[in-house]
Amino acid sequence: MDGRRARALLGVGVNASPEEIRRAFRTKALATHPDRGGDRVTFELIVLAFGTLQHVDVARPLPIRPALPGARPRVDVYDSSYRCQPKRAFADVLRAELERQAS
Repeated sequence: MDGRRARALLGVGVNASPEEIRRAFRTKALATHPDRGGDRVTFELIVLAFGTLQHVDVARPLPIRPALPGARPRVDVYDSSYRCQPKRAFADVLRAELERQAS
């Protein structure tokens, strides 16, 4: 999901602060949560949109911690090949579900 669609789903502008994005997410999540009578697919799209906008904030650098000798490698920097593959697969599932509901 790209940032433009994520912002549209959450109803925030391009210059929205992280706090505004979080507030919009909480409002939409409460309204669409399946336990409160909302649609599961819509809720998962809202969660995906929030996750997408979480990684857009590049103004704040991520901390890089040194690894201890013999430790397994850690992923401290955002690596799209590592973290986005499940989101891509999930987005494909959601797209297929939305297309099925539309027809």
